[in-house]
Amino acid sequence: MERAVVRGLRLLLATLLCATGLVFGLSQQARAVEPVPLVSIYLDSVNPALPKRDGTITIRGRVTNITDQPLFRLQAIFWRNQAPITTGDQLNQAVASPSNEPFGSRLTSTYQDLYQTGEPELGPGKSASFTLTASVDDLALSPTSGVYLMGVHVLQNGNTTAVGRARVFIPVLDAVPQNTLQLTSLVLLNSRPSQVRSGVFSDGQLAKEVAPGGRLSEMLDAAGQPDVSFVVDPALIDELKTMKDGYQVLTRNGSTGPGTGSADASEWLQRFAALTRRQDGYRLPYGTPDIAALAHQDMTAVLARGSEAAEAVPETADLPLLAMPAAGAADDDTLKAAESLNPVAIVLSDASAAGDGPLLQGIGSAPIVRYTATAFGGGPRPDPSDTPVHLRQRMLADTWIQATTSAPGSTLGRVRVITNAAQAEGDDGSQEVPWMKRSPLSTLLRSTPAPWSKKLRYTSAMSRAELSAAWLFDTADLARSYDTYAELLAEPTQAETAADRALARSVSAVWRGRDANADRFIRSQQRDLSATLRDGVKLTTTPRVTTSGARGFFPITVLNRLAASDDPDANAVRVQVRFTSDNSQRVTIATLDSELIRAQRNFTGNAQVNASSNGTVRVRAQLTTPSGTPIGRPLDIDVRVTQAGTVGWFIAVGAGVVLIGATALRIRQVAKERSGSATAAEDRDLDAEPVGPPPVTPPAVSGASGAGTTSAGTSSAGTSSAGSHD
Repeated sequence: MERAVVRGLRLLLATLLCATGLVFGLSQQARAVEPVPLVSIYLDSVNPALPKRDGTITIRGRVTNITDQPLFRLQAIFWRNQAPITTGDQLNQAVASPSNEPFGSRLTSTYQDLYQTGEPELGPGKSASFTLTASVDDLALSPTSGVYLMGVHVLQNGNTTAVGRARVFIPVLDAVPQNTLQLTSLVLLNSRPSQVRSGVFSDGQLAKEVAPGGRLSEMLDAAGQPDVSFVVDPALIDELKTMKDGYQVLTRNGSTGPGTGSADASEWLQRFAALTRRQDGYRLPYGTPDIAALAHQDMTAVLARGSEAAEAVPETADLPLLAMPAAGAADDDTLKAAESLNPVAIVLSDASAAGDGPLLQGIGSAPIVRYTATAFGGGPRPDPSDTPVHLRQRMLADTWIQATTSAPGSTLGRVRVITNAAQAEGDDGSQEVPWMKRSPLSTLLRSTPAPWSKKLRYTSAMSRAELSAAWLFDTADLARSYDTYAELLAEPTQAETAADRALARSVSAVWRGRDANADRFIRSQQRDLSATLRDGVKLTTTPRVTTSGARGFFPITVLNRLAASDDPDANAVRVQVRFTSDNSQRVTIATLDSELIRAQRNFTGNAQVNASSNGTVRVRAQLTTPSGTPIGRPLDIDVRVTQAGTVGWFIAVGAGVVLIGATALRIRQVAKERSGSATAAEDRDLDAEPVGPPPVTPPAVSGASGAGTTSAGTSSAGTSSAGSHD
């Protein structure tokens, strides 16, 4: 009896002291600084995750020397804080606190030496494993149910100052909460785009992810857990199908080498096909586009093109569509763009959409699925604090507090979006949690959405995280190149589908924060397209053309060098040749339309020259699509015209004859008019009465100046002159 009383007093004292220390320590956290460690501690497991009061706790992990000097006689010792965490605020404070606050205490009876006799040192970069098992009773925790901070301190050479720390949340409970919480886990199956052109990938990342033990392989395992849902990017399935059939990988010098992931891609696709038959599944918009960036840059047409690309992936075409803006962040424009895709739901973070419950009313027909942004926040410090152990224990702590602090009888819900292997491993469905009930997303979507203010939080940091305007400008250039290529082809359907897929991959939200890889991805596509448009269809003719007459012809040839295939119409083209003259008043050449030119075939047509004068004029020949978009390099042609004046000469001579004839006729008319005037004057003189004496005719004098002054001086001068020559 006395022993029990002493034990009770000890527990009470421990509770009071630890609670005081926790409050004081957390109140000082704003001024606290994380201690600089000499070792990193990775926690491999905490077992059990929910220990009982009469049980034990085992923590396993490994210690790594992160300095450039050896460390001597290291010891791992069990550590705990004896004050319970029972509210959300307390939990958040503990997550943010440095690893030496609250102070806590070490269970000195539970330790492990990390060295052997004769080998006391742990060299730089070296690791040592530990296993620490403690009785819950020996930890002297508060008798109150709650979440406790526990972990490991590492000491060196018996010094009491820790050279490294690790902490984790561990609920120790005496009773099950009255409330239950519906837990919906949504596993995201997508990856950074890799395919830059048909059968060619930018790198080998996707092969690593689908290999056994790779991220996507583990994610597929997580998606297969009972009552777990998945959402898949159709672009991922497209790329894996290409890998399965054999593919090439770009090297740094621009050449290609064989890919090595075909077998793993085939195996993954088989497992995925089995998953779709038994599990609650959904699909993303093709390529996981950055909906916010596209909405803010007025490029939502890319979303429509992605929808068309998704329809061409039969493995996912029948799955319901979920719209998921990047990081679950949206403003009004983003939400409207997401709604335009006609999804069954729009998935947003609780950091962006504030409301009660995991399902909210939408702005249109699609409800808002609200997931917990901190569901995989991990913690507490120090790093690494995002291990599967940290993520699982944080989830247990969060949900226990939610179930405990909510009003009695409440049916609560929480949605988690699983995006990486650590989260998938921390989402072990075999762990029985008495206050949680797992349910797929389809169950949540059948419930009644809760009303909310429909006010969205979209911070400047969220805006800065979007794909940049410069990046989307490059994507718009790529779109124009793809559209030109599709228009060039006589049968453009496959090219249009390829363009839709490529553009959707290029605006993927997965590119956020990956500028170097993204730049390489889009520029590689642009380089390939530019080469195809420059060299795939070419123009050839003689650089100098001579023609006679006002109209002439010369041959010009279009070469289709696009790859041939079993389909004779594949890569067949129709083009125009358009001509621009340096002097269109002298020489023009009519636009030439080609016939259908199949791959690896040529077309030769006659270009018609129209000239108005002789001489040489430079004309530029340019291949274009039927609508006039230029393709390839232009050719300069010197057009020399001779005898272009033959008709012109005839016109000029004829004009001269007309001019001479008109002049002669006018002279004749003038002479006739003058002759008629003289006769009339003479007749008037004969009829008139004589006045004064008759006129006296002066003697003829050779050379007399007076001859030009008579009324008939011209005729007279002419008569006298004639007479003198006689």
